[in-house]
Amino acid sequence: MARILITGGGGFVGSHVAGACLAAGHQVHLIIRPGSDDTRIQGLHGVIRHNFDLQSEIALKDCLSDAEPECIFHLAARPRRPEASDLSDARDGLREQMQVLTGLLSAAATASRPPRIMVRTGSLAEYGSAPAPFHEDTREVPVNAYGAELVAATHLLGALQRRLPFPVVTARLALVYGAAQSTEYLLPWLVTRCLAGETSMVRHPEDRRDLIYIDDAVDGLLHLAEAQLPGGTIINIGTGIAPTMRDVARLIIAEAGADPTLVEYGPADGSSGIPDFRAATALARNLLGWSASTQLAQGLVRTVAWYRVHTGLQEAQSKSPVTPRWERTGAP
Repeated sequence: MARILITGGGGFVGSHVAGACLAAGHQVHLIIRPGSDDTRIQGLHGVIRHNFDLQSEIALKDCLSDAEPECIFHLAARPRRPEASDLSDARDGLREQMQVLTGLLSAAATASRPPRIMVRTGSLAEYGSAPAPFHEDTREVPVNAYGAELVAATHLLGALQRRLPFPVVTARLALVYGAAQSTEYLLPWLVTRCLAGETSMVRHPEDRRDLIYIDDAVDGLLHLAEAQLPGGTIINIGTGIAPTMRDVARLIIAEAGADPTLVEYGPADGSSGIPDFRAATALARNLLGWSASTQLAQGLVRTVAWYRVHTGLQEAQSKSPVTPRWERTGAP
């Protein structure tokens, strides 16, 4: 049995990683931000919760002293902020990103028993408008502050690695979807709209997105934690397949049994900035012996079934089209 510490333990990916580690017989510690939604972990019996903000250096050191983790999954992520005219979104986002990351590295490096490995999640969004498929040695061209923050964190880790007593490896995740994901994200939002019989819009229907089912993403992260890779290694965790958002919407419509006219489509004008968001996956296969195994259609069947059961949604009278605060393009 290993001791595992997961930051962002109450989040979508974090809660699924916690469940998988519990099932494998590990001792699992979760860092939960006070006031955050803990619905996803309420059924995870046996996890050890640590309720504090990762920006608290004292609480973080106390947590590491108590947990003595052999493996840390750094999965905590801030949501994308709306772009502000005074650039405060970039300023505040970068400050938080770097403060949390360097604080965690410092606390882990100076712990009486440093971890064996740290696995950090980044995103394919770091590659931005670089040519697809994205290879790990591709020069990143982020198209927004969020992607740039993640790139900066990835390269900071590379620069600090020689000073750390444990390797840190980065998993650049494709767009993860599945049960219990927030409806702030494209797929669950579209699923729930279709189940409720409500109209919606896919703004960039010809954009291609690499979508990975949550079970596959978790399996990839666990493989990465067990691999003996040099610190600073970057590995894409994706499918290598990028259907158009129009095709994804059609699959969801069919599985939800919704009227196809409920979903409207914007122009194919390339205005999202990333027309093809797709991972090269050879490195994961070669170094980890891992590849995604869940086909999109299969993953969507499971996802729609979960939302149908857990939300109790049935088809309802159509309403006017709605676009939530995030534009639902499938863009990172």
